[in-house]
Amino acid sequence: MPKTRTIKRAPRKRRTNAERSAETRTQLIDAAIEILFEEGHAAATTIEVAARAKVSRGGMQHQFPTRVELLLAVAQHIVTDQRAQRRAKLEAMAPGLKRYYASADINWGVQKQPSTIAFLEIMMATRSDRALRKGFAPFFRQLRDLRKEAAGRVGLDMGVTDTAMITKILHLHQMTLRGIAIELLFTDDKKAVEEARQLFTHYSHSFADSLIARERKKP
Repeated sequence: MPKTRTIKRAPRKRRTNAERSAETRTQLIDAAIEILFEEGHAAATTIEVAARAKVSRGGMQHQFPTRVELLLAVAQHIVTDQRAQRRAKLEAMAPGLKRYYASADINWGVQKQPSTIAFLEIMMATRSDRALRKGFAPFFRQLRDLRKEAAGRVGLDMGVTDTAMITKILHLHQMTLRGIAIELLFTDDKKAVEEARQLFTHYSHSFADSLIARERKKP
């Protein structure tokens, strides 16, 4: 009888504690975003998030001892992820004014994601939750710093040196697009929302053109 060949399988690589911890953390953050988007801030308790993520309460407490720490991690994750998405798309384009104009559509594609609503649910909660507001103070300063950093890159694309004004423009863009994203939750008239967004983009480009013209007139 022919001998039966034994197939040797490569041993499964065991995950490190750090890898398992990172996976659990990601599960919890993703579950929190889902709950925040679907049901709002009040529903995003540590118990509900752990249940949605299929993580034990002990596992939740190990990653995020308090709800404030969980929500801060969620907000940080959303900002970091959305920033990475924007940068990846912008850096795939050649520097210059066309890239600045294209950024309006790129930013909108990011802002209309469910994670934006989840982020806004957390931000709104800081109005009435004193502990959350205190915990988020450094994060709010970080957001301002990120806008200033982005203004420098945008200024190079526009050929404009007034980075203080560009920082204000970027802040206006961010606030407006977030508001439009909220509007999408309450209306069936998606066409009207898109038309309003395009009109805002038109005004924004017109203002940018005036800044560029002023810059070119400088001695």
